[in-house]
Amino acid sequence: MRTQVLKPPISAGLGLLLTIPAAYFLVINLVNELGWSGPYELSEPFLISLGLREGLGFNINLLIAFGPLVALLLNVTNVVSFEWKSSNADLKLNFHILKRWTNWMVIFFAGPCLLILFLYLIGENC
Repeated sequence: MRTQVLKPPISAGLGLLLTIPAAYFLVINLVNELGWSGPYELSEPFLISLGLREGLGFNINLLIAFGPLVALLLNVTNVVSFEWKSSNADLKLNFHILKRWTNWMVIFFAGPCLLILFLYLIGENC
């Protein structure tokens, strides 16, 4: 049974586009916390030109929070395949992991990004 949402190159590109804002957010905040506020201050005029004067805004926050999750789900459906066959006596379940390197690169980019966002959420609220 194939559970492919999009074609592999399209899901890899879309996953990368969904993950880049979260990665950018993490990098500029990490660099800002380390004492160098250059990237944070450089992005401020761009965000103001988008009309985001009070914080990052609701839509960009959703993109940062759920972009890597959607990217991960889109690309996992393209690299993991499974099939099952059942009879009266047994149930056979086969997993296949496909070699689609562009999708794997997006998974390895979105996964740690999602993990860091989750740890940030836990650390900020506990």
